[in-house]
Parts: sequence; C-alpha cells; structure tokens
Amino acid sequence: MTARAEAPTAEGAELLSVEATSGRDYRRAAALPEGDPRPFSVRLVDVPLVSSDRTYPLHALTVDVEDWYQSCVDYEAPISGRVVRNVDRVLGILDECGVKGTFFVQGKVAEAFPGLVRALVDEGHEVGAHGYSHRPLFAMNARELRDELAQAKQTVEDAAGTPVTAFRAQDFSILARNLWALETLAETGFEIDSSIFPMRSRNYGIPNWRLDPHYVEADGFRILEVPVAISSFGPVRIPVAGGGYFRLLPFSVIRSGLRSIGAAGRPAIVYCHPYEFNPDELASYPAVSRKLRYSQGIGRGAFSTRITTLLRTFTFGTMAEVLKTWGLP
Repeated sequence: MTARAEAPTAEGAELLSVEATSGRDYRRAAALPEGDPRPFSVRLVDVPLVSSDRTYPLHALTVDVEDWYQSCVDYEAPISGRVVRNVDRVLGILDECGVKGTFFVQGKVAEAFPGLVRALVDEGHEVGAHGYSHRPLFAMNARELRDELAQAKQTVEDAAGTPVTAFRAQDFSILARNLWALETLAETGFEIDSSIFPMRSRNYGIPNWRLDPHYVEADGFRILEVPVAISSFGPVRIPVAGGGYFRLLPFSVIRSGLRSIGAAGRPAIVYCHPYEFNPDELASYPAVSRKLRYSQGIGRGAFSTRITTLLRTFTFGTMAEVLKTWGLP
C-alpha cells in the first residue's frame, strides 16, 4: 500500500489516495468485497490556527492509560492494579504543577477499574478512548474494527459518565494502508483523532503527513486529526512527542523542539504512559526477556523529573483546552 498526495482539489485541501500495490493486499487491508478495485481517498483540509489568548495552555499533555504487561507482552493478560498506582503517580505530578491533562483510557482498563476513570473526570481532567484490547488496528478487518471501537467508546463512557469523542489508536496503529479506519471512527461517534504519527518510525507512522491539526474528510465523514508533536527543521523531522522519545532524546533537544513547534504557530501534543513513571515496575516480570526489560525501562528513572520540568517550562493543559486556545471548536 502506498499513499500519495495529488494536486489540491479545493482551497486549503489536498487529496490523499491509498492505492493497492496488489489487489489482494488492498482488499484484505481495506476489508472491501472481493473484486472491488476502489482506492480509499481522503482530503486533508486546512484549519486556521490563531492563539487568541496566551494565558490559556498552548500545548496538551496526554496520557495513554494502559497496563504495561497486557499492552506490551500479552494481550490476553488481565489488567493489574499497577495501572491504578501508576496513574496516581501521574496525578501527583500534575497536581504539583497545577496542570490538567487528557487521559486516553484503554477500554479494558475502564472495565477493570471504572472508579479510576470517574476519578479522572471528577478531578477536572479530560477523558478519551485508547482502543479496547490494545491489539493494533491495522491487523483488524472492518467488522473487528467496528467492534473494537464500539467497545472502546462504550466502556470508557460507562466508566466516565460523560460522552467520549476523542480517540487515540493503540501504538499509533492507523497507517497509510488502513486510513479507512478514520471513517469507522467517525461512524462510531468520535470527532477528534490523535492516532496518526506524522513521520515514519520503525513500527508506525505515515511519512510526510501534516504536522498541524487539520480535518480529514471524504464523502460521508469528517474528523479532526490532531497529530502528536514532531518538530521540523527543513526536511528533517524530529519526534519530540513523548514516550520513549522523552526517555531517550537529550533533554535540550526535547525542549528546543517544543519551542520550535510553538514558534511555528501550532500546538505541541505530547504523550506518555503511566508505567513510564514507575522505574521499578519491570523488576516484577523476571520471565520477560532482559532485552525487552532494558528497552522498555531505559530512561524511566529520570522520566518524572523530565515531565515535571516540561510542565513548569511550557503552558500545558487538556487537548480540549488547547484546541480552544488555538481557535478550534
């Protein structure tokens, strides 16, 4: 599957087509009926960004709420109480810095610990959905995806007691070959998505995707796409989005990258996981390979300090607050 940008179709819009490198691969990826040769095309539509009030947060802190072992090692494992304790660590830092965040909660976590989700809402944080099973969306056919998204939305809404309209795919698993997932998101009732990683990395991302918030639309659907933070220096893109990048990159690179994003006139959307605030957690899994424990644990010892410093250096808030700051609904 390849994605290509074509000539603009209207003011502020460009057409992105997903075409088959082979009919068989395309039909499987797009879950189209046998023999259906249609490509899936979307338009990327400009959204004017105007920071109307600099006293409000310019950048968003988002937290992907999942349990490390279930999300990274065994999808069939039960959700453990570690996720609650790790979220408490995050909340302690946010309270200390006076910041509210957006928590994208996995459906299985919401099922296991609904009180955790309700507490986030009661404390003034925003809640979104982060899939249900943590299986990658690109591995699902159309029926499986509909079920996954419906369960994700319903479980988090039931626990939160509020409507949930924002979504982030587990492991940024909306790629060029399954862009049709955005249509299913819109059909499920989601209005905002933050699933597309706008550069290519080893396991995810779409090269040369737009860095700023924009609408993705086609006949019958429209959704606001809000990519995570990628700084750009000419053709070079540097991921200062959070997660492992926050653990591995020099802090000076992260700080300058976030400053360059603000200077470019767009919000920085950063993300983290609750387990990254717990440097001792991986010692509880001696059966997990040493290599995996090392790659997942490196940088955790300094993670809380780095996040605290960033929260005190830049103005952060929920995604909803930040979009409002920049003139978005």
